[in-house]
Amino acid sequence: MTEYLIITVFLIWYILSLAVSHNIGKKSKLGVEGSFALSFLLSPIIGYLIAKFSLKK
Repeated sequence: MTEYLIITVFLIWYILSLAVSHNIGKKSKLGVEGSFALSFLLSPIIGYLIAKFSLKK
């Protein structure tokens, strides 16, 4: 049962990271790849904040 929980949490983390990079990352200087990497490695919330407050293109 714990395997399903781990897979579910990973998929939610991945989808939220993709959403942050697609919606916010393309408007910031970090770009889509940079904001996805930050969101995936740190957390989607921290990645969102960093991408939101980074310099605009």
